[in-house]
Amino acid sequence: MPRIRTAGVIATTSALAMALSGCSVLTAFEPHVDSAIWDTAKEMKASGTAVFGSPTFVPDDATVIRVDYDTQDGSAIMTYTSKAHLVPGVCKSEVDVPKPTIQDSWWPIDGLPAKAAGCPGNWSAFAIGDQVWAAKAPHK
Repeated sequence: MPRIRTAGVIATTSALAMALSGCSVLTAFEPHVDSAIWDTAKEMKASGTAVFGSPTFVPDDATVIRVDYDTQDGSAIMTYTSKAHLVPGVCKSEVDVPKPTIQDSWWPIDGLPAKAAGCPGNWSAFAIGDQVWAAKAPHK
């Protein structure tokens, strides 16, 4: 009997070691995405937003601000609620609606407008009602 138990322990330990090493290999291929959420624009602007591109287009009345950002390629997605939508005069061009590389359950998939506002820092933003979504393209 002791040999059967020893063989079982060795088999279990080997399987566990392979599983753990497999996890670490897979982790190396997953995107390095962090996220943050703030209740108000004031809170967001007081924090370290440079890590995801300091979005200067977010108006002071913005609330429930969520952002996901990739720490390796610089891409990001953001959403917030605002009656103002964007700071006036900051986003000066019209661009195609972004197709972000980062995905999250809160990013819309239906009912998107034809165009978005092109904003500083390679951001593009659009609104549906008083909900605003923005995406930042990866570094080139």
